[in-house]
This record gives sequence, C-alpha cells and structure tokens, in this order.
Amino acid sequence: MIITIGREHGSNGHLIASGLAEELGYRCLSKEIVDKAAEDSSFNKAILASYDEKRISPYIATSPHYMGMGEGFRLSTQIAAAQFDAIRSLAEAGNCIFVGRCADYVLRNRKDLFRVFISAPVEFRVRTMMDRKGLSEEQAKKLIRQVDKDRSSYYKYYTDQIWGEIENYDLCINSARVGVDAAVKAIAGVVRGLSGE
Repeated sequence: MIITIGREHGSNGHLIASGLAEELGYRCLSKEIVDKAAEDSSFNKAILASYDEKRISPYIATSPHYMGMGEGFRLSTQIAAAQFDAIRSLAEAGNCIFVGRCADYVLRNRKDLFRVFISAPVEFRVRTMMDRKGLSEEQAKKLIRQVDKDRSSYYKYYTDQIWGEIENYDLCINSARVGVDAAVKAIAGVVRGLSGE
C-alpha cells in the first residue's frame, strides 16, 4: 500500500506518519522526497528545500533583489516537477507513507493508494506549536497561518483541488479529538483491512 498524509500545521500529522510507519513497518517519506529530487535532478537540496510546499505569488513585482516573476515561476514549477518525479520513483518500491507535497494527487491513479488528511482546531495547533518551538501565542498563530497558506496555495496550484477538502481523501482525522496513538491505530487498521492482512 501507498499512504499519503496531508496535514494542517501543528496537527501532529508528521508524528502520526512516523508512528504509522513504525506500526506497519513502512518507510515514512517527507524530507526524503527532497533528497531524492536533489539526487535525480540538477537542483541542490538547499534550493529544493527553500521552495518546498511553497508557491511564488504572481503578484510579486520584479525588483533588483528578486529574480522576477517569469524566472521565479519557471524555477518553482521545475522544482515541483522534480519532487513529483521523486514521489513516483519512491512509490515504485511500495509500502511507504508520503507526507504532504501533493503526493495524494501525484499518485492518484494507483490502485494501492490510501489518502489521509489530519486536521485539528486552531487552538490545539497553536498550543502544539508553542510547546514544540517555544513560541508565543501570537508567533504560533502567525506561523500556522503562513504555513497553511503556503500548503493550500501549493496544493491548489499544482492539483486544481482544494487542500483539506474531504472529497479528496479516503480518511480525515481530527487529531485533537483522537490523539496520535489512536490515529495511528485507526489508520493502520483500515490499511490492514484494505491490503488483506
């Protein structure tokens, strides 16, 4: 099976993905997608990481300190294409979990695909980021808004679908209500059922 996990920032989606990988004995692929894209393309890791799950705004004006809209868009789409190629390549080995990066859309034609989205109320996510990164409440709110905006914009631009919309996933979980361990058990149970284990 191939599992994809989309997640709101601060919803513990990455913890759930890691726990699920351990529970099922699957590979958990997140930054590894960037590493693979760097290995298979002409882009270095630093450039790939700086564009990771971000889209350049079409409203950014050309300036002496900015490469310009045309060049920025071209680079952004080339980097996304390199990541999507890396996702397809990594999926060929089977039994893995992809975190974010439009993997649910990129792999949409695979019959062994199971798509999950992790969300949580903003208050929970703010507390999580305050604890995890030592941020003030205002800093945590600002970070969550920015990261979620980037992910949503990136997803919409490359898939023409709405990030987090229930129709785009097979299972949606509120991690604040369910918790990390129960979310892992729930997803693992469904995956085992689907794979006939």
